[in-house]
Amino acid sequence: MLRYPVCLRPLRIAVLLFSLMAMVPESGATTVLAPEFPKLVSGSDCIVRAVVKNVTSVKKSRGAGRSAKIFTEVELTVTEVIAGNPPANLTLELLGGKVGEQELTVEGMPQFHVGDEDILFVSGNGKNISPLYGMMHGRYPILKDATGRRYVARSDGEPLRTTAQISTPMAEGTADTRSAQATASALTPEDFIAQIKAAPQLTTPAPRAN
Repeated sequence: MLRYPVCLRPLRIAVLLFSLMAMVPESGATTVLAPEFPKLVSGSDCIVRAVVKNVTSVKKSRGAGRSAKIFTEVELTVTEVIAGNPPANLTLELLGGKVGEQELTVEGMPQFHVGDEDILFVSGNGKNISPLYGMMHGRYPILKDATGRRYVARSDGEPLRTTAQISTPMAEGTADTRSAQATASALTPEDFIAQIKAAPQLTTPAPRAN
């Protein structure tokens, strides 16, 4: 169920999602579940490694008869297509953001910043409230440890050591588990990508047009 409490100093609309599954259109009931790794792979429209190029919030309607809502558009530079066939210019559209004095906040929605590098499991972009499969479960930031080694984390910052972690619930808030031991055993981007490509029911990406 979606609830929109409103406070007028300034106008702030908070969307409280007690259960959310990003595969459901914005007009439907929503539930959040941590997917099994094979389902995360097979259920995505495309999977990419990308860097955030630009982040913009806009207020618009997604069709005739629908009320205007605030969306955040995340423009990406795709550095690797892992699966599927994303458009040449990939921009994610997430419900929520701030336009002027109006702010729409969706609890659990990933927050992107220019320069972020992620492995993203894209599903229902432009149709659902989140363009990522399983919402926060569809984003895997690529971070660096103190030695400069790149590793993959979950969207809450917890180092991803095995794909079995993907189906486990995330703790509330941001995890502070980036110890040297934890990051040293975390998957590298190349390790994670290799496991994605080896997963069943994967659609092999077609060559991208230059």
